[in-house]
Amino acid sequence: MVAALLVVLLAVVFFSRALFGGENFVARDLLAFYRPAKSLIAPLTEASGGVPLWNPYFASGQPFAANPEHEMFHPMTSLFLVLPFAWAFRLQVILPVAGAGFAMYAFLRVLRRSRWASLFGGISWATGGYLLSTTNLIPILLAVAVLPLALVFAVRVAATRRAGDVAGLALSFGLIGLAGEPSTLLMTPILALPALLTNRRRFRRAALPVVAAGFLLGATLAAAALLPGAHHAAKTVRAAGLSAAEAGRWSLPVVRLLELFIAHPVGHAVEATAYWGARFYDRDDSAYLYSLYPGLLAAPLAIAAWRTRGTTLRPWLVVACVGTLVALGEALPLWALLRRLPLMGAIRFPEKLALLLALPLVVAAAFGFDQVVFGPDRARRPLTRVLAAYAGIAAAWAAAATLASGRWPAGPRAEELALFDGLRAAAVAMAGWLIFRLWARWPRSRGAVFVCLLAAVDLASAGRELLPTAPEDSLARPPVYLRPLLADPEPHLLLDQAALDFRFGETGLLRRPPGPAEWRLATTLENDFDLTHPRWTFEAMGRFWDAVGPQPSLLSALLVRRGVTAMVRFVPGSAWRNGQFVAPNPGQFPVEVMRASRSRPFAFAAARVELVRGGQEWVAAVRRLGREASDAACVEAEDLPSFPGAPSPAEVRMVERRPLHVHLDVDARGPGPSFVAINQTWDEGWRTTIDAAPARLLRTEIALSGLVVPPGRHRVELTYVDPWVSAGMGVSLGAAFICLALIAVAALRRRRRSAAAA
Repeated sequence: MVAALLVVLLAVVFFSRALFGGENFVARDLLAFYRPAKSLIAPLTEASGGVPLWNPYFASGQPFAANPEHEMFHPMTSLFLVLPFAWAFRLQVILPVAGAGFAMYAFLRVLRRSRWASLFGGISWATGGYLLSTTNLIPILLAVAVLPLALVFAVRVAATRRAGDVAGLALSFGLIGLAGEPSTLLMTPILALPALLTNRRRFRRAALPVVAAGFLLGATLAAAALLPGAHHAAKTVRAAGLSAAEAGRWSLPVVRLLELFIAHPVGHAVEATAYWGARFYDRDDSAYLYSLYPGLLAAPLAIAAWRTRGTTLRPWLVVACVGTLVALGEALPLWALLRRLPLMGAIRFPEKLALLLALPLVVAAAFGFDQVVFGPDRARRPLTRVLAAYAGIAAAWAAAATLASGRWPAGPRAEELALFDGLRAAAVAMAGWLIFRLWARWPRSRGAVFVCLLAAVDLASAGRELLPTAPEDSLARPPVYLRPLLADPEPHLLLDQAALDFRFGETGLLRRPPGPAEWRLATTLENDFDLTHPRWTFEAMGRFWDAVGPQPSLLSALLVRRGVTAMVRFVPGSAWRNGQFVAPNPGQFPVEVMRASRSRPFAFAAARVELVRGGQEWVAAVRRLGREASDAACVEAEDLPSFPGAPSPAEVRMVERRPLHVHLDVDARGPGPSFVAINQTWDEGWRTTIDAAPARLLRTEIALSGLVVPPGRHRVELTYVDPWVSAGMGVSLGAAFICLALIAVAALRRRRRSAAAA
């Protein structure tokens, strides 16, 4: 009963605004990328008549189902097909957080921790800084939430080798794979090793192949995401390996290890506020994980357990130390060595590997809980002294914040936060000290209740800010500058030049691409959010601005060529003041939309064909063409070695355009062939036919498409297929049948044992 009340209390504290207040989650990537991407799942599925393989709204069109960022085959994604979008989006955060607590509770019970220690560990894991920091990183959240469950079944398989446990391991590991987050997928077997060694008495070496088979079956179950995801990754810039600067970005600063002991020791990442003006949280992207805080009691309990139960917990300590060294990234040479291993060259952000520190610490803290709470009195004395020291330091911090009023280099907001943080930490530490001082007067189970309650209050007061929300009505309402475009009956293609300024921000008024896709506005030439666009799209964006930078007069011609109908820009004379853009005139909105006076349609007959080799030659060609670039098609010479003279004129009529199918009627007037330019990203999955005969789709303008059409009237069709998605779904279906068979075998064996016992 007490445990259930604690769970309800935490749910109310963390999710009350989302559950009852009509608000939704807006932290960083949730608003910037996942909200617009998830808003497309239902409409694209309907328009595609099945799995949405292609997304016409991002960057002139991009693969959708094959991109792991969209978690298209994860069960949580199906909520967008059956629930209103706002509720489905809320549940993407709420359900994994709740599930993470139950999964950790189950894992600690398998490790033979008491119910109260397991509850303490579940609270620390589900509402601790690490997991709440991943709530704005949906692929990681979906993966780490179920990770302890995979460890549960790995331990059980090692002990019993039962078919049902093998199926459980496969299903849970498969869910991690379907989340599309490779680093967590790779870390799961690493964390399974100390989990197996912790349970030495029941561990059988002969079971290791069975455990490995369970992991392999889980990877096979996730083939629907892993197979097309691997093929898609091979088309991105990640395939060649990331630069050291890109991969090492968001290395964990050493000073942030203090967050294992106290919340916000240097500032608040969510508010980008550093107490003393240091460069930790003074930029929106300066912290990958907003917090590592596991609760005030967790680290001291973990240290106590590691000191006294070295043999049992040493594997967890080793993993935690290695995880710390890796998470520090560029500060140590280990990261550079690790990146030389297979599959590691495409992984970035060392801070995400702090999972190898965060999870072992919670496990050790649960062992420490049993040792301190249910152990002899002498086991509680060191913790009582630590809490007294915590309280004194925090009170001194609060006093210093008060005495330094008006002199904080980071401003008055930092002063206010520092005072609150000091008082909060002092209150929690004093409450803990009081609990252990009065311990002898209570039954130990009652003391365990108070410790769990204190952990819940501590983490609720420290972690609520990690789940910022905003009214759903304001989020669903398009920004004021986009509304005139949405009133037009004709579709638009948008170039957001303003978003290239890093100060653009993410608010309800200013939304970077792909944000406009939420209101079905297609965009082009936007930044590659997570380096998951094909490398030619990535290059096209950079080369476009390379061409326009020294020759601004080219901008109009190139926008016409790409079919751009509107461009977002800052009002001339706008200035950056006090953390926001201000228009030159009072009451004026700082962002405006410039409509194009003319633009090329989705498909048109090019008046000129230029053969180029790579992006540099494209830049040279469009500079040479000048205004004529608006009517030309610069085709990759590798795809089209020669073209006989100028293309003949043609009339191109759009008959049908759906996400996976385009139908054009082309009347090529001869005498020579015509060239039809298509303002859509080229991809190998597009199959082209002219009068039902296969034709080759060519790459133009670095990333767009086109084809040669002979004289005469023709039916041109483009159909998108992805055999990797089909193959992955087939493999996953086969693995699912194997899991069902294992579950059936386990049920049959249980029935036989029950019958024999009777």
